[in-house]
Amino acid sequence: MLQTNTRMATSDRGSLARRGVLVISAVLTLVGAFWIGRSFLVDGKLHFGNPTPEGLGLLDDDMPDPEPRQVRAEVTRVRGNPVVRAGDKCEFLIERRQRERDGFYCNAQVVCGGRLLFGGPDRGFFACKLFDDARRDVVGTDPSTTSADKDAAFHINTREGVMRIWDDERGELGEFNVEAEILSIQ
Repeated sequence: MLQTNTRMATSDRGSLARRGVLVISAVLTLVGAFWIGRSFLVDGKLHFGNPTPEGLGLLDDDMPDPEPRQVRAEVTRVRGNPVVRAGDKCEFLIERRQRERDGFYCNAQVVCGGRLLFGGPDRGFFACKLFDDARRDVVGTDPSTTSADKDAAFHINTREGVMRIWDDERGELGEFNVEAEILSIQ
């Protein structure tokens, strides 16, 4: 009889431990789902993909960015649809665009070899960090291609001297991947 009671007590403890693990897992799942869902809220509005110009205003009461960065680069590698060639030059401005509230996004209309590779009307927005040192560096990324946000994906890091633009088959120029070396930023 004593062995039976011991087995029952051990079984009850194991069952209780399993239930505790399930409850903790359920709570952690709900907390994780809350934080993931909250990441889609920007300025109190639900957003998927890149920000759009709706709700984005220019700095200083719709005045142009007083000091946009002028970037020059040279294409070093092209894969996919040959929209540009290695050696083609890229020139474009990176402008800061303020959100309705705190914070800002950058906008660029990247032209390489005479072809618009990133940007377009109401496009070309990306999350960025601007450095106000003497070099005026920019680090930023738009990881979404045309199928997700209506323009190519873009990455720039002037501190490391690199830029990359890529798109999927739904883009106006088809699927491509262009890498470039930053020559200067002013």
